[in-house]
Amino acid sequence: MTEKATQILNGWKEIANYLGKGVRTVQRYERGLHLPIHRPAGKSVSAVIAIQAELDGWVTRAAAFQVNLEPRVQATFNKTNRLGADFLRVDSEMALTLSRIALEASELEKKRGAARNARTAYDTIKHLRKNIELDDLEKEKLDANLHRLRRELRTLGQSF
Repeated sequence: MTEKATQILNGWKEIANYLGKGVRTVQRYERGLHLPIHRPAGKSVSAVIAIQAELDGWVTRAAAFQVNLEPRVQATFNKTNRLGADFLRVDSEMALTLSRIALEASELEKKRGAARNARTAYDTIKHLRKNIELDDLEKEKLDANLHRLRRELRTLGQSF
C-alpha cells in the first residue's frame, strides 16, 4: 500500500512525463525551483532519478507558497491531489474491510494477517493524509472511517 512512496522515475524523460512537462522545463525547475532530483553517481552531469512522492510533495509545497507554476504543472498538482484524495478514501474502505475480516475470522493466522494489513493501511493513510488536501465532505468521511478503523484495530489488540 506504500509502493507509491518508493516508486522511482529513471531519467529526465520519465520525470518530465510524470509532471506533464518537457525535459528542458523540468531541468529548469531543478535549477531554479529546486525540483528534487537525485544523481546516483553524484556528478552534475550524471544520470538522474526522482521519487514520485518527493515530486508530489514539491508540487504541493510550490502550490502552498504560490510559486508561479505554469498552468500545466498546477493541473498536474490538482490531478495528483485528486488521485491522492481518492486513494485515501479507497484505502480507508479497504482497511475497514480487512479489519472486518479479522474480526470475523476464526483462524488465528488469518485474523493476525488481516489485522496487520489493516494497521499498515491505517498508518499509511495517516502519513499520506498530511500532504493531500481534502474538502470538508472528504475530510469528514475519512475521519469517520479512521475513527471506526482505530476502534476495530483496538478490539483486535492493536495499540496506538
